Amino acid sequence: MSTELSPTPYNFRSFIIPARHPASRFDYSTTRVCAIIPTFLPSEITLKLVRDLVRWNKDLLVYVVDDCSPEEHIESARLLRRIASVSYHRVILLRTPTNKLKAGALNHALAYIGNTEREQPHVVLTLDDDVVIAETTVETVVSELMRFPHLGAVCSECRVYNKNTNLLTRLQGLEYLGFNAIRLADQGFLRGPLVMHGMLTAFRGSALRAVGGFMEGHLIEDYEVTTRLKALGWSVRSAHNAPAWTVVPETISRLWRQRTRWSYGGITVVAKATSRLSVFQDILGHTVFLSTLLMVAVLYFSQGSGIVPPLIAELIIALSLMQLFIWYSFQLWLMRGYAERDALDWLIRATLVPELAYGYLTTFALLGSYFFHLFSSLKRLVEKGGGSMMRTLFEWGSDVFRVCGYAERSWGNRRKSLI
Repeated sequence: MSTELSPTPYNFRSFIIPARHPASRFDYSTTRVCAIIPTFLPSEITLKLVRDLVRWNKDLLVYVVDDCSPEEHIESARLLRRIASVSYHRVILLRTPTNKLKAGALNHALAYIGNTEREQPHVVLTLDDDVVIAETTVETVVSELMRFPHLGAVCSECRVYNKNTNLLTRLQGLEYLGFNAIRLADQGFLRGPLVMHGMLTAFRGSALRAVGGFMEGHLIEDYEVTTRLKALGWSVRSAHNAPAWTVVPETISRLWRQRTRWSYGGITVVAKATSRLSVFQDILGHTVFLSTLLMVAVLYFSQGSGIVPPLIAELIIALSLMQLFIWYSFQLWLMRGYAERDALDWLIRATLVPELAYGYLTTFALLGSYFFHLFSSLKRLVEKGGGSMMRTLFEWGSDVFRVCGYAERSWGNRRKSLI
């Protein structure tokens, strides 16, 4: 087992040149690894995930946390019994006393491990309950994590399990290809990628204990815990050739609710982050996005007024077209690394129109999140000292936002129908 090094501080060099760290040797066979899978109304994919984890990873302990699924739901109860029977020695089934949502369910398992295990795990894997893995995925992420003592977490690649269902799932498959590329590009800069995603991430046990586990009450706990790891000096990374497939929303309504949760949750994490450098990429992205919107608004409302010289307007348009060309060329280049691609995926990417329409959908979700964040901030002020009429108006406003998919706390698209 390699010796863990002390986390290193930020420096100016990390803004310009990716940091490089020498790998150390470690013995995978002596590494204590456990996996935590929070679940609410588990599915057959959850059962397959547990079986694959046990079958492909010797000595791995799997903690499945039933987040208080309704006991009268017969199919869920049957699946939980089958999950527990996969291995009575290596699969531990836990149940939360009340519905705690994902972060609470993860902390429930961490508390159980801390109270019952004599030796704490070197690595804690966290997985969504609808993930499919490859035979070498776990060993790859664990090896990547333990070979580099400065790393606090390593995540898998994101892929789409139900990609071929319809046009919407294919678009998400192409989008996830871009997510993977961004994470690889971010490695070494500002302690690594922005988010260690909830699909499948390996956390160094000591780092996760140092940050106190997962913060409850956040819409996207994976982003929030990543910021606290970075704030303590840990770096993070995405493991190459460590695929994990997830089930993505197959309808626009489910996709919308997922993206409103992601976008609003991301804004709240940035707003509450104690270390601005740990969310620098997001701050930069929001700044560029809002600046672009402002520039478009100025051009639109000032056309013909002479406020903006024609040369400046033409230059902005030319730069926008050049940016589109560079982005389009890069997206085509990325297709060479898309293992699941087929002719229809090539057609979707080459024609460009479906991805532009999809981009507008996610952009509107982000715009709504800005408005909801502002609304929520004003609502908290009104609740402290506003009159009854103002409180009633804001309650109505909350109902409207809730119908549109925006909420302060929600399981998001993980809350499944009881029917």
